[in-house]
Amino acid sequence: MPDTVTIKGACRGYKRGNTFELTNGQVWEQTSHEYQYQYAYRPDAELDAWGSRGKLKIEDMDEWVEVKKIS
Repeated sequence: MPDTVTIKGACRGYKRGNTFELTNGQVWEQTSHEYQYQYAYRPDAELDAWGSRGKLKIEDMDEWVEVKKIS
């Protein structure tokens, strides 16, 4: 079951290598190739994680992307 999280600061959507700093202090990096631009400030997201890997979906965006925890 995915957790609802909030991305800290500005978010510009999906692009391989993007980092997503969450308000809980975790930092996740996108590892998949999906690209979609959408600017949002402090958007909520769904995070489905198992260990240091997972999938993330930003609210109002169509796709889930693969991520890895880097901090």
